[in-house]
Amino acid sequence: MQEVKLKSRIRESVGKKRAHKHRARGEVPGILYGHKEDPLPLVVTEHELWQILHNATSEHLILKLDIEGLDVGDIVVLVRDVQHHPVTGDILHVDLQRISMDEKIKVGVHVELEGQAIGVKEFGGVLDHGVREVMIRCKPVEIPDAFHVDVTNMEIGHSIRICDVIAHYPFLEFLDDPNMTLAHVSHPKKMEVLEAEAEEAAAVEEEPEGEAPAEKGPADEGKES
Repeated sequence: MQEVKLKSRIRESVGKKRAHKHRARGEVPGILYGHKEDPLPLVVTEHELWQILHNATSEHLILKLDIEGLDVGDIVVLVRDVQHHPVTGDILHVDLQRISMDEKIKVGVHVELEGQAIGVKEFGGVLDHGVREVMIRCKPVEIPDAFHVDVTNMEIGHSIRICDVIAHYPFLEFLDDPNMTLAHVSHPKKMEVLEAEAEEAAAVEEEPEGEAPAEKGPADEGKES
């Protein structure tokens, strides 16, 4: 968990046009909320925020926020969300949440799969990444940078679930279903296709043959006319 300082100032006005003007000046609009206080619109320097995010080892940064003009000292905040432009990658907006280092908060932690599964390396299986984020509740200083899941010993058909990693983090409260899959090694795709085709062929053979339609006689042909 990293803790760095970020300078900011209060936005006097909000709206799309004003936000565009801030971005044109190299500033990022944002919002500060939490602790049942009114949301406070802010702006921060884009270069400073970009440097902090670029050097971070975790998405869940704890910052000491300095608000220009407010004589309240540094405010401890958690970076909740950073919006990027889908094409340029520029930072468009940042959400900051007031926190206390002694209170538990709810947060999602990224799941990273590490190693090469033996079922993939030696038997041609396919490693499937399950859920990519797990929700937890804990104190800010206890938030892990990520859940690092070692898949090295996984064979074909094996899975790793949330319940398999809970014991390694006794200080965290896991909020998701313990049976949710984090990683699974499937059979090689070709084998799956062959098995599916074989099952389909077997099902067709087991189906009872239908009765052939009766041939029409002269009397039947007369009825239709």
